[in-house]
Amino acid sequence: MINKLLSKVTIAAGLSLPLLALTAASVFAQMVKISVVNNSGKTMTAVYMSPPDKDTWGENELEAPIADREKADFEWNQADYGGSEAGCVFDVRAEYSDGKSTDLPSVDLCKETALNFN
Repeated sequence: MINKLLSKVTIAAGLSLPLLALTAASVFAQMVKISVVNNSGKTMTAVYMSPPDKDTWGENELEAPIADREKADFEWNQADYGGSEAGCVFDVRAEYSDGKSTDLPSVDLCKETALNFN
């Protein structure tokens, strides 16, 4: 009886491990780290991202404005923009204290480690 129970537990554990590994990998794959470098000559007040097929921007990704010649590092969750199916390519917009903006179209945020705004 104990052997039968141990056999069932072993089989259940063996079948569960691959599922746990896939779940953990997909969670870690969704967090992307990126640096935003402001070389615009102005204070950057916002950074927005949007999948290229959307006409709307997401929320401001900056926690605080970035002064000229400064940078900010941040993480964003890919799931906030449609999940892992959304891919890594996004349009990125920076807005400045003078009301103007700069767009970077179709940036692969999974490959880039820094976004430089001039």
